[in-house]
Amino acid sequence: MNLNVSMYSDKPIYEQLKEQIKKSIIQNEIQPGFQLPSVRTLSKDLQIGVVTVKRAYDDLIQEGYIISQAARGYYVLDVDMANVHNEYKKKIRNHIIEILRLADEAKMSISSIDMLWNEKGK
Repeated sequence: MNLNVSMYSDKPIYEQLKEQIKKSIIQNEIQPGFQLPSVRTLSKDLQIGVVTVKRAYDDLIQEGYIISQAARGYYVLDVDMANVHNEYKKKIRNHIIEILRLADEAKMSISSIDMLWNEKGK
């Protein structure tokens, strides 16, 4: 598992860490049952605070991606991909609603938005 954080990102470090671990779990790069590094080890490796790592781990526990076992460590759970897909569908829908709101505010047509989409690789 290759993790890195940027002090210059707009996102808080704990969020960067949480999202990278979550992505690794969703994309099956780390398997259910995999033991994550201890809070102190990861803190030392990434040169970030223990509280920062703990917060990322706590969020992942709350979201159902990992579990903490007393005196043993943090382990990846077997994630229900149907729930993950539903979570991402909601996020995508919210982004689409915001795009349409902005387009309406600017009096832009759907074809204008489509043209922006087609320019994404340029």
